[in-house]
Amino acid sequence: MGKKKEGRKEGRKEGRKEGRKGKKERKKERKKERKKERKKERKKERKKERKKERKTATALLSAMKLQWLWHFLPCCFLLSMLLLPAGAEQHMFDVTIWPENPVVEHGGSLWLNCSTSCQEADARGGLETSLMKKKKDNGTHWAVFQLVNITEWASATECSFSCYGEHKSVQANIMVYQIPEHVVLDPVPIMEMGKMYNLTCRVANAAPIQLLTVTLYKGTEKLHIETFENHSAPGASDILVTFPITAQQDNHMEEVTCHIALDMRPRGQLLEKTSFREVLKVFGFLADPQLHTSRYVEASSNLSVTCEVAGIFPAEEAQFDLKFGEQSLNASITLSGNTVRAEAQVSSLPTGNYLLNCTVSLGAMTKSAVETMHIYSFPQPSLEVHPSEALANQLVTILCNSSAPEPPSFSLQIQNASGGILASSDEFPLQFNLTAQEEDNEQEFVCAVELEIDGKTLTKHTSATLTVFYVPEMDELSCPSNRTWVERTQQMLHCLAKGNPKPLVACFKEGIAYDVEEKKQVDRSHAGIYNCTATNELGSSTRTITIRVEYGPELGESKCPSHQTWLEGSLWNLSCLADGIPIPEVFCIKDGKVYNAGRMHNITQSHAGVYYCNATNVHGSVTKMVAVTVEYEPEMDDSSCPHNWILTVGAPHMFTCFAWGNPEPTVECTKDGMAYSPGVLQNVTREYAGSYLCTATNIHGSISRAVSIQVEYKPEMDESNCPSNWTLVEEALPTFLCKADGLPPPEIICTKDNRSYDLSQGQRILANNGTFWCNATNRHGSEAKAVKITVETKPKMDESSCPSNQTWLEGTLQSLACEANGIPTPLVLCAKEGTTGKIYREQNVSRNDSGIYECNATNGHGTERWMVNVQVEYRPAIAILSVSGSLPIRRGENITVTCQADGSPAASYTWRLPNASNVIFIGNNSTVIIVHADGQNNGVYECTASNKHGQQHSQVEIQVEDHWLYIIVIVAIAGATMLVLGGMAGIIYYLKSTACKKGEYNVRDAENSTEATFLNRERPCDIDIYGIQLTRT
Repeated sequence: MGKKKEGRKEGRKEGRKEGRKGKKERKKERKKERKKERKKERKKERKKERKKERKTATALLSAMKLQWLWHFLPCCFLLSMLLLPAGAEQHMFDVTIWPENPVVEHGGSLWLNCSTSCQEADARGGLETSLMKKKKDNGTHWAVFQLVNITEWASATECSFSCYGEHKSVQANIMVYQIPEHVVLDPVPIMEMGKMYNLTCRVANAAPIQLLTVTLYKGTEKLHIETFENHSAPGASDILVTFPITAQQDNHMEEVTCHIALDMRPRGQLLEKTSFREVLKVFGFLADPQLHTSRYVEASSNLSVTCEVAGIFPAEEAQFDLKFGEQSLNASITLSGNTVRAEAQVSSLPTGNYLLNCTVSLGAMTKSAVETMHIYSFPQPSLEVHPSEALANQLVTILCNSSAPEPPSFSLQIQNASGGILASSDEFPLQFNLTAQEEDNEQEFVCAVELEIDGKTLTKHTSATLTVFYVPEMDELSCPSNRTWVERTQQMLHCLAKGNPKPLVACFKEGIAYDVEEKKQVDRSHAGIYNCTATNELGSSTRTITIRVEYGPELGESKCPSHQTWLEGSLWNLSCLADGIPIPEVFCIKDGKVYNAGRMHNITQSHAGVYYCNATNVHGSVTKMVAVTVEYEPEMDDSSCPHNWILTVGAPHMFTCFAWGNPEPTVECTKDGMAYSPGVLQNVTREYAGSYLCTATNIHGSISRAVSIQVEYKPEMDESNCPSNWTLVEEALPTFLCKADGLPPPEIICTKDNRSYDLSQGQRILANNGTFWCNATNRHGSEAKAVKITVETKPKMDESSCPSNQTWLEGTLQSLACEANGIPTPLVLCAKEGTTGKIYREQNVSRNDSGIYECNATNGHGTERWMVNVQVEYRPAIAILSVSGSLPIRRGENITVTCQADGSPAASYTWRLPNASNVIFIGNNSTVIIVHADGQNNGVYECTASNKHGQQHSQVEIQVEDHWLYIIVIVAIAGATMLVLGGMAGIIYYLKSTACKKGEYNVRDAENSTEATFLNRERPCDIDIYGIQLTRT
């Protein structure tokens, strides 16, 4: 009720506002009315002035032909608009309704305010509607209505006012909405991964459906949006929105909701509603369970069982049921990602076959894995050896047995210690007999029982040992007859004897007992022959042993001197021998090279030096340093006394030359019979250059060596090898060269115009006028010089210096524009072919000067001949202007008018002649042909010949003679024309003086007997009409 009161208050306020607005509008309307009255008075005055004009114009326009009406239609339309009578006065007003687009909830109420701008005091309005009106309040020019219990979805509501007898109305567009009673999201079943399910949202009793938006959310993610703009039925409806979703692992425990929005903006508000949340549950059970255990288990052992499932989700919700036969197992569960593992232990297993079952449940899905377990009994076998202690060659019995029953799957074996099968059988017991031998002592025998279950073989073993007694024995393996000991090592005279009971061993050397149980440090005295005897209760055995003592190498001064002297070129050996057992191998090393001691060598200087001699046997090695001196005669080479020396002038230098030799030699050098002592520092001059002989001498001989000294100096250039000025002739291949003195030979580079030329090898280069800058360079310096080149050439003419085609204008001063290139500058003389006169200067030319001219250019190196074609141009001159046929020219004849002119370049032709349609131009416009001549061809025919230098005119007059009958016809036509013109003038005068002024001429009567014709189309319709031609029909 409070809302309704507020609505009524608001309606009244709006009504009062509209009333105040109406007063202001009435004032404005009164001002407008006064303005309109003043305009009306002015219009009346203008109407009186134009009254006569409208009547006359109306009469004339109704008499015009269609052609006249077409051209004057715009003007006449404007005139008719001006002549329309003024309309009746109108009262303008508006009708408004507020709100124009109201929004109301279904079953609610609404206030509507109707108002008008009408100034009539008694203006009244009303509201026509199919809805229920409860209250009404009104004032001047406004009315407020309350609509209640609005349940119509599409209603017609119209507000109307009458003002000064005129009725106006406006409609209100009412929107009725219904908030949905509920928004429900259907429960979603537990979903299996990979399968598709539907999310269904139900919206009950909502309107208007066209403004409804349904959104399905997964968390905050929008899964689906659906709108209903194309819904056509009015009123509230139930909406069902379905969206398919494929179950994925990441959907698990996600919340989904259905959200609806009824968006009536901007007319109304936004209404929203959301369903209760539904939680998605997803499970995945992709793989079957896998059992991991041994299928064959002995009854006395424990069984470990593992059941594993991979690719299961959610793994923590998986339920395991492990059963061994009818016994449920207590399993421990472990998780690893999407893999679940159940582990259990089974003990006290009875024999037989049992089913091991693993059942895994997740949600509504259950999967199982089944294995058949084989529980078997397998007792240990027994083994007896009789007798267990026997003498060699005594018979021994071995018995293998088992206490188990004898199913077909059991078998027995007797094996030796290496696994070899001595006997086997499927029958119990199994017996094996053997004769004891010495090698059977401490032999282990095995009784093996095999059990086969479903193709799988199981085995158990029992072992026993046999003891065999025999007399002592010693052989090469247990007591070697030859032994080698190394000096200073710890050794024991170890000699083993075979025998059971174990024998005692005693050894003697030269009648003296040697303790065989103690290790001693070996020396060279231990070498010799020993006698050893082994003894037990059954007998004895004796063996002879030889011991050799070895020791490492020794190098003494007597057999390997530390200093030795050799002579180059002789045969000599490195004397170095060693003591040791075994005999040592001796070798010596010098500078990485190995020398065999005792081997003869051809001695060279390279043998001198320090040798490291090494004596080696299996027990070690010893090294000794041996110094060898090799004496030899003097020697010189490029390293000690170079054959070639390169010196520089002015540089300090020491000339050195020495020799090798043992003893050290003396060196002396001579040049041109004079002796020089090497090793003196001096400044180099060019006189140092030359050949020297250097000789080295010691007690073993002498040697000489030739030495050449070259003295180098920086480049030098003078006029003899590089002149500063050159004069060359082009036709003689103008080349020049530039040389320089210097050691080493300089590199000579000459540069001109940023281009360089290499003259180092004395070659010539092509040259042109200008200055070359030449630079001679070697490693000791450089020298520069400017070389001026003057190249003279014979005359040469081309298109640039003497165009072969030249054009002159008659009557102007001209000369042949010819020059020639050449050094010195050539003299050019030209003459026309067939004449002897030479052209030296400008002269006044005529058309006779056209022709071929020969020009000759001459200097001291020759003459060049060049031909020039001269064309003299001049303005046109008309030579012929003729008319074909005889004069006078009769009507209908064909006539030719020809115009010919002389000019250079050739003239072009234009004509000025009578305008006629039977004229044809041919021959570059130089000829005019008149086809079937008549009177239109009479007149002057003027020909104009022109080129770029001017033009000339010439004319001829042509008269075409007419036939006498034709003349009579023309005269008759002229008379008739005059009569018609006179009649028209009379009519025009009458219209201007009578009908146009008084408005009394009856154009409709005139149309019954005459035709009115508009004579001047270019004049406007608002001035006097001066020409109407009436023609009788």
